[in-house]
Amino acid sequence: MSDLLGDLVRAVGELPVLLRNGYLDVVVANDLAQRLTAAFTPGTNIARSAFLDPGASRATTPWEATARDVAGLLRERSAEHLDDPRFRGLVGELAARSDDFNRAWQAGVPPRPGTGSFAVEHPVVGRLALTWVDLLAPAQPPGLTLTVVRPDDATTAQRLQSLRTRP
Repeated sequence: MSDLLGDLVRAVGELPVLLRNGYLDVVVANDLAQRLTAAFTPGTNIARSAFLDPGASRATTPWEATARDVAGLLRERSAEHLDDPRFRGLVGELAARSDDFNRAWQAGVPPRPGTGSFAVEHPVVGRLALTWVDLLAPAQPPGLTLTVVRPDDATTAQRLQSLRTRP
C-alpha cells in the first residue's frame, strides 16, 4: 500500500474513512471511523468482528443485510484464494464458530455492489443512519478497498460531528 493512500485516509476528518484488504482486515482508518465502531480499528478483521463479537450484531442494523454483505464479500473473493491458507482459515473459523455466518454463506447472496445503508447504535451519540461507498484502490494490491461512510440525514450528520469533536 502506498503511503499516499494511507495519508489520504488519515487526513479526511469530516467523514469516517477506512482502507481494508481482501481478507477484510482494516489496514488504516481515520479517527472518526475508529470512534464510530471498534470494528474499524486498524488490525481488526471486519468479518471476525461482525460474526464473532457478540455486541456487533446488536449494534449494526439491519443485521441480516450486514451478515449477507460480509459473508458475500468473502464468498466473492473465495475463488481468488483457493490456495490461500490464511483465507481458508478465516472462512473455516467463521463457519465453525458462527451460525449466522453459515446461514449467510450458504444463502450465496452476493454483496451489495459498492454501496449500502446501515445504522449503528453508538453508545455515546445514539443511532447513526449511514451509507457506505466502496472504491477500489487502483495500482494497489488486489482487494484493497477504500470505504467512505456518510450520514443519511441531518441528525446523523450532527451526531457524527459531535463524535468527531469529542475529546
